[in-house]
Amino acid sequence: MARLSGLLVLALMLAVVSSFTTFSLGAQGGTAAYTVGAVVVLAVLVPAAAPALRRTPSWALWALVVLVLTALVTAFVLGVPDGYRAAFGAGSDRADALDVVLTRLSEGLYPYAASTYVGNPISPLPGSFVLAAPFWWATGDASWQNVLWLVLLLGLVNGGPRLRPVPTVLWALVVVGGLEVLREFVVGDDLVWSAVPAALAVAWLLRCAHGPTPRLVVAALLVGLTTCTRPHLVLVLVAAAVAVGVLAGLRRALLVGGLAAAVWAVLIAPFLTGGLARFSPVHVAAKVTGDRAITPGIVVVAVVALAVVVGAAWWLRASSAVAVGWLGAAVLFAPSVLSFAHALVAGAWGELDLTLGSAGVPFALWAVAAREVATAPDGPPARPSVAPPRAGPPHGDHARGAAIPAAPP
Repeated sequence: MARLSGLLVLALMLAVVSSFTTFSLGAQGGTAAYTVGAVVVLAVLVPAAAPALRRTPSWALWALVVLVLTALVTAFVLGVPDGYRAAFGAGSDRADALDVVLTRLSEGLYPYAASTYVGNPISPLPGSFVLAAPFWWATGDASWQNVLWLVLLLGLVNGGPRLRPVPTVLWALVVVGGLEVLREFVVGDDLVWSAVPAALAVAWLLRCAHGPTPRLVVAALLVGLTTCTRPHLVLVLVAAAVAVGVLAGLRRALLVGGLAAAVWAVLIAPFLTGGLARFSPVHVAAKVTGDRAITPGIVVVAVVALAVVVGAAWWLRASSAVAVGWLGAAVLFAPSVLSFAHALVAGAWGELDLTLGSAGVPFALWAVAAREVATAPDGPPARPSVAPPRAGPPHGDHARGAAIPAAPP
C-alpha cells in the first residue's frame, strides 16, 4: 500500500489549495472540517480498505470511472449552480486567457497585449497555447482540454491503461473530493490540469531513459512543450533531466535538458520581440515578491530554487516515479508556501493565494499511486481454468501424464 505519510501529505496539500473554497463554503469551520475529512479519508480509510479494494472486480472499477467522468463532464457543461458561485466562481479568467490569446493569434495580433474579462494580464506561457489550440479550434473553448487531462490522469496513476483498484479509487477521491481540483475542472481553470500533461511527459521520459535515442529525444521535446505552460514548471524540467542523469548518465541528462530548454526558447522567443515589459507572464512574480516585473528578488528566488532542485534530486538520486513525482509535487506546491511567506512578512494578506500550489496535486497523486503500482499485488489471484492435477501416483499405465512403457523387443 502507498505509504501512510504520502497519503497524509496528499490530504494536507488538498486542504491547503482548497482552503479558499472551503472557507467560502463554511468559514474557518468549513476549512477545519474539510482538512479533517481529507486526512481521515485518504490517510485512514483508504489504507484500511486497501486489502478489500484490491479484490474489486474490474467491472466495478470501470463503472466507477464512467460514473465519475459522466458526473464531472455534466457539471462542466452545466456550470456552477447559482448558490455556489461565491465559493466556486462563475468562470475562470485563466481559461479565458487561453481563449483570448488563441483568438488574437488567429487574427494575427500580439496575444500578450490583451487582458482577461476581469482585467488581469495573460499569464500562461506559449506551451499552453499549443496544448489548448486543438480544443479551442474544435469547440471555441480551450477549457475542454481538461476532459482529456482528466482521462489521462487516470492512466498516469494506474501506470497504463489497465485499471488497478487502489489507484483508481485514489483518482476518483482526488478529482471529486479535492475541492480545488473539482472547482478548476467545473469552471475550466488550468493550474491543476496543466500539470497533468507535464507529469505524463516526465513519466514517459523516465521509461525512455535507457531506450533508443530517438525515443528519448521525442520524450525530451514533449517535456519541454508540456512544462512551458507556467514559469515554475521549469523546475520540473530540471528535475526530470537530473533523473535521466541518475538513470542513464550525464550525456543523456544533458541531451534531455538541452532539448527541453530549446523548446522553451523556440516557443517564447517570438513573443519577446515587443520587449520584456510586454511579456505579461512575468507579472506572476508579484505573487512572491509583490513586484510585477523581473527584479533582483525574483532572480535570487529562481536561482536558489534551481540549485535546490538540482542538489536535492542528485543527492536523493531521485529517478523512480515515486521520487520524481514527490520532487515535482514539492516544487510546484512551493508557490503556495512563498505566497504565504510574502503575505506574512509584508502583511499583504489580500494578495495571499494558496491555490498557486495546486499544480503539485497531480504529481503528488502520481507519486502515491506509483508506490502502490510498484509494490501491491495486481488483484485477487485468478481462478485456474482447469482443475489442478491430483496428488499421488497416476492410476494405471495409461493415466494422463504417465509414461507408456516401450514395447518389448
